[in-house]
Amino acid sequence: MRVAIFDRVEPSTFSRLPLRLVETCSRRAAVVMLVLTIPVVVAIGVYSIELLMQTAFRPAVRTLVAARPAIALEAMAGIAFWIYLLALPLKRLINRLSVSRTVEIDEGTVRVIEQDYFRTRSWIATLASFEGVTHHVRASLSGTRHELILVHPDREKSVLLSIAAQLPRSEVERVTSLLGQKEIPPSSLYRFNGRWPRVAVPALRDPAHA
Repeated sequence: MRVAIFDRVEPSTFSRLPLRLVETCSRRAAVVMLVLTIPVVVAIGVYSIELLMQTAFRPAVRTLVAARPAIALEAMAGIAFWIYLLALPLKRLINRLSVSRTVEIDEGTVRVIEQDYFRTRSWIATLASFEGVTHHVRASLSGTRHELILVHPDREKSVLLSIAAQLPRSEVERVTSLLGQKEIPPSSLYRFNGRWPRVAVPALRDPAHA
């Protein structure tokens, strides 16, 4: 689960291990976006259905489909993909109304429980498997926020530690020391480490030794 979807971390600060963090989303913002998005999705859906019905009942179109059935399959695949594009943002907004993440960190282990309307997922990782802590500045329509993130090679397992309007250097150093982690650059969040299989490239033979 990506850290970007969360905009609240409680407690906002911590001073010792073990610690327990609860990450959630602003339900007010999600409801506003849902109210704005539903009419647009419904309007696009109704217009698409009307256009499809008008096209389907044209004699020339029915004759073409009868002669080339593959065209009908392609059209149905396109419609299914269009429905998916409409439903995806709605599903994400609905998830934001219920999504939460509970994080427990001790001297050597990170335990996480992720919940939303559709599923509950839990996982455990050793603290040593994380790459470090980064100070990340995220800009959005609502403003700029400073984040402390415990970065894992698998981006889905990176953990949001705190959110603030400003993060002094002393706070970054305090958290890295507490967790026994090094500070790493924000660019580490956008590396696809471990996400793609490694491809072995055979060495080219030297023509001189052929």
